[in-house]
Amino acid sequence: MTQQSNSIDQIAAWAETLAARQVPPAAFALARRAFLDTLAVSLSGSQLDSARIVTELARDLGQGDGPSSVIGRGFKAEILAAALANGTAAHAELFDDNNEPMMSHPSASLVSALLPLGQSRGLGGADVLLAYVVGFEINVVLGRELNPRFYEAGWHVTRTLGVLGATAACCRLLGLSPRPFRAALGIAASMASGLRQNFGTMTMALHAGLTARDAVQAALLAEKGFLSDAEALDGRYGFFNLFAGGPPACLPGSLPLGQPFELLRSGIIFKPYPSGAPTHAAVHAALALHGRLGGRLHELTGIVCHVHPWNFMTLREGIPADTLRARVSLRYCVAAALRYGAVGSAQFTDSALADPLVQKFMDLVEIRQADDLPDNGLFPAAVEVRLANGETAQVRCDVPPGAPANPMSGADADRKYRSCASAVLEAHAIERTRAMILGIDRLADIGELCSALEGGTQS
Repeated sequence: MTQQSNSIDQIAAWAETLAARQVPPAAFALARRAFLDTLAVSLSGSQLDSARIVTELARDLGQGDGPSSVIGRGFKAEILAAALANGTAAHAELFDDNNEPMMSHPSASLVSALLPLGQSRGLGGADVLLAYVVGFEINVVLGRELNPRFYEAGWHVTRTLGVLGATAACCRLLGLSPRPFRAALGIAASMASGLRQNFGTMTMALHAGLTARDAVQAALLAEKGFLSDAEALDGRYGFFNLFAGGPPACLPGSLPLGQPFELLRSGIIFKPYPSGAPTHAAVHAALALHGRLGGRLHELTGIVCHVHPWNFMTLREGIPADTLRARVSLRYCVAAALRYGAVGSAQFTDSALADPLVQKFMDLVEIRQADDLPDNGLFPAAVEVRLANGETAQVRCDVPPGAPANPMSGADADRKYRSCASAVLEAHAIERTRAMILGIDRLADIGELCSALEGGTQS
């Protein structure tokens, strides 16, 4: 890619000109998997209170009559309301995918922005899929360049950085010309926000919804001629200096977009457990210990979680008071894994949290920093338990399941989709929508899929 005058120029020039033939088939295949996974968790997440409240407000405000499907809620809404609701649902259970260098959730906002926009314009699945690739690559490349300082500052990268790539994806889907494309990125830079302090609350899920909504709105505003500053990313008071304390290391120069494609370089982490990614290695270890201990769980007198230093920055400590906090609590997730031998939706209920043995285990958990765990960005952990007779057992997990180096199988991905979708859809609709998603680039009108995902009378 030839050097452009600034970062907005570089991003827009690459995104505008990327052709489908330039995208490796394996990257498109992973993008299809991302749609399957994201729409799975959007269906199940649509039934949680955070998504329900957002959709109820949309109807109260008169936004419940429009061209875009609200996933899992049985109606269509105005495009911005649909993007907000769908994005909130996609992140509601913390079951959506991750990317390691971006240090956030790339697909929840991308999918939730592109589907309502594509549906409102009658666009095909191939265009939507290519736009997803555009947004994913931009967000992950910027995440690789700006992290960990971006994340360490306390920003929720899913929201704060994610709005840039999602906006670029929407602009590409709309086929915007250079001037409005660049204007939209500048608009999006002023929409960036999102605090990690809100982790473990409904607002954490709202971050993904706001990102999807703002990306669509930035693109639509720019399409109508709304303008922004050309230096909104690079300027003295621009995005890079304010949010990350300075520009990407590759500047001045060229952002390495598509060199190689991040879908292949860093890939996607698909979650087997509906909890914060920093819990997953420890959960995997605790599940193994559950299987090993069997009927001796009541003999536990000590539980030590050895974790990478990054865990302390991300997770909430203390005893969680509700199920949302429990999803970002290492203490709870390990206790639940030991107690139940599973960490799924059933483990994030009030009754599961109140279980006496779970409460006992949480009191026993001690979290210690371990310096011998690999610095691989995957929150490696080891869980050690001590029994009343002095016997100890330990399991270590460096690469949790679902990571690119330990990928979720196609069969497991199908099981996740069917399980999550069953919260909304009947069996025949589950199989129909699954086939449509896996063949998304063959859909002449993405609205066919969106309508089928509404549930209710649409299922």
